[in-house]
This record gives sequence, C-alpha cells and structure tokens, in this order.
Amino acid sequence: VVGIPVVNLQNQTFSTDGLVPTRPKCTDPNNAKYKSSVCATRKLARVSCESNDNPGTVVDTNFSCGDGESCVDITLNDVLCVDENNALVWENNHYSGFACSAPVLLVPPHESFQLIAGMTTYSTTGDPIQVVVLLAKYGDNESREFVGHQNNFTFAINQENFSKNLSFCFAAGNEEEIQAVASLGYVLL
Repeated sequence: VVGIPVVNLQNQTFSTDGLVPTRPKCTDPNNAKYKSSVCATRKLARVSCESNDNPGTVVDTNFSCGDGESCVDITLNDVLCVDENNALVWENNHYSGFACSAPVLLVPPHESFQLIAGMTTYSTTGDPIQVVVLLAKYGDNESREFVGHQNNFTFAINQENFSKNLSFCFAAGNEEEIQAVASLGYVLL
C-alpha cells in the first residue's frame, strides 16, 4: 500500500492526491523484516516481524497509531493507521440493522494504481468486534462485496465502480453500540 486517498468532506469525494498513511513497522532491529499486521485495538496494531538471524522465526510486536489516527484493515495481511480526517467514521447508535457511512464519490486513480477499500468495526472500548455482515454499496445498490461474522472487510474497487458513490455498511445483529472506521488505499499495479 503506497498511500490513501484524502476525503474531501466538503464535497464528499475520495481523491488519490493523498498522503502516505502510517504503516506499522517492526521496531526491534533484531526482528526487522515486516511480514504482516492486524488491528489489535482501534489505536494499536499487532505487527509480525521476522528475525534477521533466524529466518522463519516470527515475533509479534505492538505498534501504536498516532494521535487522531485509527487502525484500519486495508488488505488481508496489512493494516494502516489512518488519520481520522481522511477516513469515514460512524456508529450504529444501538441499532441492530444496517448502519452506513456517508456516501463518497470515488475519483478514478491514475492507471498505475489499484484502488482498495478497508473497514474495521470496534466496540466503544476500542476492541475489534465481530458483526453479522459488512458490505459496500455503490449508489443505492448493495455490491457483491460483503463478508459475514467478521470485524473487518477489505476489497478491491473495480473500474466499473469508479465515479460512483460508495458507502460502507455493517449490521451489528444486536443493539450493542459499535463504531466503524473505513478508508481507501491505493497500491501500485
């Protein structure tokens, strides 16, 4: 992942003219080869790092997101600490049905980039929490992109959906208050 699009909240658009987000890093010089990361909490990523001296030996370490950042699963094996001003943040207000983010207009990325999306759900204490379903909507239509009984959801955005409004949605399945954070990312092809 090379960057995240900036959300322009004035006109609700995502643009690829964004800053590079904070990618969790391996902080121990003896275990410096990054392998993968997951969101441990809304403010903390758990990073798997490989030993320099013993290849194949993986050590997990914690990486704190900065002030004003939230951890978002952006691919199956990678998380980013995303500035909340450049992300979508919403909650279900104790509603068990679908709670959706505000819609944003997708701006097509440069042809050398793939646009990806990620969403992570959290309890009010900041711990990841599983919900019944997480999905994407383009305009008023639910997409084929959804997962069930997870706390995160990542997917690539196909070219036919560029220049459409995208909303991220989740259904809690109960009346527990749940918060969600979603962001887009772009990777070099």
